[in-house]
Amino acid sequence: MNPNGRLLSMDKFQLSDNEKKLLSVIISVPGDVGIDYLSKITGLPESTINAIIELLKSKGLVREEISYKIVYTLTEEGKKALSEGLPEEKLTSLLLVHGPLSLSAVEAKLGKKELQIALGAARKRGIVEIKGDTIVLNKEKLEEISSDREILKIINEGGSITLDMEKKIEVLIRRGLVKKELKKERRIRAELPLAKLALERSSEVLVKLTSYILTTGNWRNTIIKEYNVEALPPKINPGLPHFYILFIERIKDILKSLGFTEVSGPIVESEFWNFDVLFQAQDHPSREIHDTFWVDYYLKSLDASEEIIERTRTVHETGGKSGGRGWGGFWKLENAMRTILRTQMTSVSARTLASNPKPPFKFFAIGKVFRPDLIDSRHLPEFYQLDAIIGDENMSFSGLLGAITEFFEKMGLKEVRFKPAYFPFTEPSVEGYVKIEPLGWVEVFGAGMFRPEVLEIVGTNVPVGAWGMGLDRLAMALLGIDDIRKLYSKDVNYLRRVFSEKLFKLI
Repeated sequence: MNPNGRLLSMDKFQLSDNEKKLLSVIISVPGDVGIDYLSKITGLPESTINAIIELLKSKGLVREEISYKIVYTLTEEGKKALSEGLPEEKLTSLLLVHGPLSLSAVEAKLGKKELQIALGAARKRGIVEIKGDTIVLNKEKLEEISSDREILKIINEGGSITLDMEKKIEVLIRRGLVKKELKKERRIRAELPLAKLALERSSEVLVKLTSYILTTGNWRNTIIKEYNVEALPPKINPGLPHFYILFIERIKDILKSLGFTEVSGPIVESEFWNFDVLFQAQDHPSREIHDTFWVDYYLKSLDASEEIIERTRTVHETGGKSGGRGWGGFWKLENAMRTILRTQMTSVSARTLASNPKPPFKFFAIGKVFRPDLIDSRHLPEFYQLDAIIGDENMSFSGLLGAITEFFEKMGLKEVRFKPAYFPFTEPSVEGYVKIEPLGWVEVFGAGMFRPEVLEIVGTNVPVGAWGMGLDRLAMALLGIDDIRKLYSKDVNYLRRVFSEKLFKLI
């Protein structure tokens, strides 16, 4: 009988060595105890502790209380920002002391990388604005930065987080300065006095049968742990490619079925191939540090022939034979030799055209491109982009639009719309929309005919149509994903739970 007058079932007295060991520790601690403490005292791993607790709970010898709490911690970048100052703090300090400064002057003080981060954060919150080549400070917004520093300090010291802070903390999380975790805490308490009684009267339970025990017959005098023959075996999941990889491979297969050949190019690219060959002026805003990742490496020479370099110079300065006027001024080779992380896959198309492919031809390139964006649900500093080109003596703008429509039909998107647009290196140009239910019309691509200036530079004598699009946003729209970061998730359990049905759409 137990102290309350109820009969104790025999299995409550059948405890393994580890069950007795753990139960003894739990009983010895007044109140409740955490899993980490039990692991430290018994020397058993937490996974084993958890399994034993489940057994003790099933026998009514312990009870468990579970609580959850959000815990914020600083990342390594966050700790560095707290000790050395946020990049935007350094930027605003310079502007407070010296007044408006040129981009080059600030870069000389902070360096390219830190200036890019500082500008991204400060411009998004209206703390600074760029007028031409000059950074101007908005002093009324400075308190935004001081509040960020105070929050980092509170998190680092383990202080209390208020509701007002949480929205700002989310921004710091997206910047990689703060990490947010939902921690589960399990507290275990012995069911006294029942646990003490079970410990005193328990019989040793045999959990493993050996040949010796079987041959000697000792098993007849031992309590053997029950085996549940109805228990399911461990679930084994087959390996599958990441759903986004499948999505990209599907696009490649469709393009190849339409007669396109895949090409590739370097990620670290010269401004020559990324901008100059595509007839983008050397003072174009997209070439500034706040829109491009510059690499701290200067080329000794360009991987281009003297002929194409001179054609580029001529077209930029005078328009060459294209009939245009060029950009005027002097085209600088030293600017073209600066290295960057490519901002567009059109740089690969430019290299391909410069290799003088024999028409008719169809090429496509898919790869990562890089732009200084603050990370949020719609933006990443790197993303996949597609660029495709078609060249033929009879190539026309309408033929380009027809090829694009055929591609999307193969993707299962039957309705496509075109709207006139402007792009630096194509004319005429359109932006394109496809109908994706339940979203409706979604803008997904840009297209046009390469300008005569571009064709003259690369030495191509036939009309060339080009079109490109960011694949991340198309994938989000087609697969119903609300956060771009989920495209790159490496959490296997999360992928199985949330995206398993999406995998089969793409196989």
